[in-house]
Amino acid sequence: MRDFWRLMGFLRPYRGRVTITVLAAAGLMACTLTLPYLTGRIIDEVLRGGHRDRLPGLLWAMLGIAALRFALGLVRRQVAGNVSLGVEYDMRDTVFGKVQHMSLGFFDRMPVGQLMSRATTDLQTVRFFLGYGLVFAFTSVLTLLVSVVILLSINAPLALASLTIGPLLMFLAVRLGRLSAGLRIDVQQRLGEVSQMGEESVAGIRVIKAFGREAERAAAFEGVAMGAVGRTLDVARLEARYEPMMGFLPTAGLAVILLMGGRQVMDGTLTLGQFVQFYLYLSLMIGPFQSFGFLVSGAQRALAGGRRIFEILDSTTDVPEAPGARGLPPGGGAIRMRDVTFAYSPRDNGAEARNVLRDVDLDVPAGRTVALIGATGSGKTTLTELIPRYYDPTAGSVSVDGVDVRELRLHDLRRAIGVVSQEPFLFSTTVRDNIAYGRPDATQDEVEAAARMAHAHEFIGRLPKGYDTVIGERGLSLSGGQRQRLAIARAVITNPRILILDEATASVDASTEREIQDALRNVMRQRTTVIIAHRLSTIRLADEIVVLDHGRVAARGTHRDLYASSSLYREIHDGGLARPELVLGDV
Repeated sequence: MRDFWRLMGFLRPYRGRVTITVLAAAGLMACTLTLPYLTGRIIDEVLRGGHRDRLPGLLWAMLGIAALRFALGLVRRQVAGNVSLGVEYDMRDTVFGKVQHMSLGFFDRMPVGQLMSRATTDLQTVRFFLGYGLVFAFTSVLTLLVSVVILLSINAPLALASLTIGPLLMFLAVRLGRLSAGLRIDVQQRLGEVSQMGEESVAGIRVIKAFGREAERAAAFEGVAMGAVGRTLDVARLEARYEPMMGFLPTAGLAVILLMGGRQVMDGTLTLGQFVQFYLYLSLMIGPFQSFGFLVSGAQRALAGGRRIFEILDSTTDVPEAPGARGLPPGGGAIRMRDVTFAYSPRDNGAEARNVLRDVDLDVPAGRTVALIGATGSGKTTLTELIPRYYDPTAGSVSVDGVDVRELRLHDLRRAIGVVSQEPFLFSTTVRDNIAYGRPDATQDEVEAAARMAHAHEFIGRLPKGYDTVIGERGLSLSGGQRQRLAIARAVITNPRILILDEATASVDASTEREIQDALRNVMRQRTTVIIAHRLSTIRLADEIVVLDHGRVAARGTHRDLYASSSLYREIHDGGLARPELVLGDV
């Protein structure tokens, strides 16, 4: 019930329209219940009583009620549809806003496919129930109550006999709902897995084709899809056992009422018109009784979907902004780490969290450039992700310009840090918009200046529409080097005091790499820069080298000092970094 009332909260902004929908539904129900009454009067007063002069008035009344019923039905559907779409918009906006403000740790634990399923399939189920299901339930209950009163007023013994079927129908509907509840939740979870598999298959299509795994991937998708189909069939089999009985009981009941009522008509204790009225009202009751299972099922699906949506809305960020967080003070971007230990939160698989960083102490004075090197998994990227506070350390502290990053406003902190990753992400929009993403108000001259600094202006000029060229999804219409240079321009245009380069030149050729390094050398003179690199040509840009080993700072110094004093550095250098055409005597 807690989840139900939370879902009802999304109707609060539409109270007026919900009221109109309810009133229209009540009026529609009243019109529907009036028609059997007029039908009975026509039979008794006109056909059997011979009062032909009353026929036109009764027919006009029926026609007027039918017209009013049509108008009320139109209003109900239009307003209910408006409410339904409004609820869907509000819920999707709330979910998207929540997701945008979650930390990276949330996305480490929540697959993209599951997120998409909850924001589409589950949300559609909820909005249909709130927009239409509740009104339908209200109309059904009201129809049942009024019909019972009318039936009792027409013939109480016959009404009591006919109503014995109702509790049995409701019992079957409730039992069906309880048995199918868990299955329906599992179906929605399986559908989320199907969405996840589909999203991964599309995003990774180049890898799939590169290894010729199309058939295997299709088979894997078929297996996941069949899992969802199997659970859906379980629900269908369960319904197949109960719904025929729920359809048979009302028919059998009507047959009994025809027999009992027919005898009363022949005995003269019940008029033919009253009997027809009774039969029509009883027929109107059967619909709500039979639909009770559908309503219970719809409510359960909506609650299951709502519960999955609330899992997102109730999630707490791993990096909350402190109350009264302050802005970043003036400074040159000095970085200090003290006793930093960090472990990623494990997925819900029972695995223990493993420390990626251990007791790291690191000072990077303002304006200095530090290169991080180490074996894969040594914690280089993780260390840089603590600076813009994508994650918080498990222990210890990270400060920028003398202030703990946990005390700063996230927006101010991240605006002061430019990040260029190894695999840059570009949006499906114009080149200009991608470069100016961090500064949407940047002028064309500023955009072009950033592009020139990243040596991207020349190739942009060769694009069909220059800076107004719309690049494909994720920038896949560009080469790896072009994407990398756009990412560098995007980082530079924000004029950050700290620059983080995670293999920023890994995707470019040697000639382009030298051009970018010449441009970056001027930029880094005025900024604190942290470089993650495996190429010695990139490490040459650093004032100092920090060697990481299993999450610890193993050594620190210039190339000459480290090569002379650190066996680990010599091993990394001689085994993987060395390129004979480069000379590091000046590092």
